[in-house]
Amino acid sequence: MAINDNLSILLSFLCVVLTIVVFEKTPIDLRVQDLLYDPVRGWRVDAKARMPRLIFYQGPKWVLVVFVIGLLACIAAPDSLAPHMPLSPAQAAFLLSCIVAAPVIAWFIKRHTGVLYPCYVDRYGGKEPYRTLLESIPRVPGRRRGRGFPAAHCSGAFALMSLYFVMPGPLRWLGLVLGLAAGWIVGLYQMFKGVHYLSHTIVTMFLVWTIVLALSRAFGFGLAA
Repeated sequence: MAINDNLSILLSFLCVVLTIVVFEKTPIDLRVQDLLYDPVRGWRVDAKARMPRLIFYQGPKWVLVVFVIGLLACIAAPDSLAPHMPLSPAQAAFLLSCIVAAPVIAWFIKRHTGVLYPCYVDRYGGKEPYRTLLESIPRVPGRRRGRGFPAAHCSGAFALMSLYFVMPGPLRWLGLVLGLAAGWIVGLYQMFKGVHYLSHTIVTMFLVWTIVLALSRAFGFGLAA
């Protein structure tokens, strides 16, 4: 089991690296972002528009908060109630660890990458030149640094991919799809309002899956299990 799990973790991390290399060497990010920005009308989604913000940003955050409260209840439930809970304490602790670890790790990384949001780039109405990830990392005096990479907001949603390891039988694929859907809903909303590039969301997806795989192995819920 350990060999298969370790290999899966390695392959997932290689996907992170490969995605970075592909987007670093190609203009895919700019080509996609060009489709989401109009020089006259601005971004496809207004960041201040209440309804899209409620549905695609605040809504998912509150759903995640309620889910976390439910996980804490499963963990803290007395033994007499444990058989009636939807998840065992170990399963709940695993899911909670994924939901906490993914945004924390993403937040830590983005503090050091220096990547600017698209809305700050002169190509999209901002004042700064476009710089790739590797061009953004070096700290240059007088140069503005951003915190756009990876995409921390959708990392918590992608962490729901961890449901794959606790749902029974065929339903585990539903858990994986749910996590992917939640992550991309938040990620696309951020892209449409000029806060992230496509590569940010893809890298975050693979990064979170790597974290989930590592934690699943630590908790004994590995792929082979």
